[in-house]
Amino acid sequence: MSESISETVTVAAPLLTGVWVFDPTDIDATERNFIFAEGRVESIDSGGTEITLAGRVNPLVEYGEQTLVGLSLTVFLPFSGQHEAEVQHWRDAVTSRRALCYRDNRGRLVYGAIKGELSIADGRAGTAIGVEFRRVDYDTEVS
Repeated sequence: MSESISETVTVAAPLLTGVWVFDPTDIDATERNFIFAEGRVESIDSGGTEITLAGRVNPLVEYGEQTLVGLSLTVFLPFSGQHEAEVQHWRDAVTSRRALCYRDNRGRLVYGAIKGELSIADGRAGTAIGVEFRRVDYDTEVS
């Protein structure tokens, strides 16, 4: 009969809650934490193109070099003294056309651009912001 001995290891729980979004070129001025972020969905597209040929029952698939990674989520902004500023932050993020850094408590770190449109839905208790990020190449430099 084998016996195993293990040590008890105490670690601190992760301090990251919700999602964090910021402009990597100006972290201090643009860093925002959104505690109420729901419906986070990550999508991965291998970029295959189907080719249908006469005489074949099934198509062929040709793959390129790119892999498209998307991340969509809904951020809820409850009414508070900062509500309008937070909604404006998302409007500015779309119109700035800059890459943003997205981090969440599930370990995702994505440099991405906001893809397409931003949906803003007003409700009784606040505003729901629907957003989709598309991962982009972004070089981080240490100076």
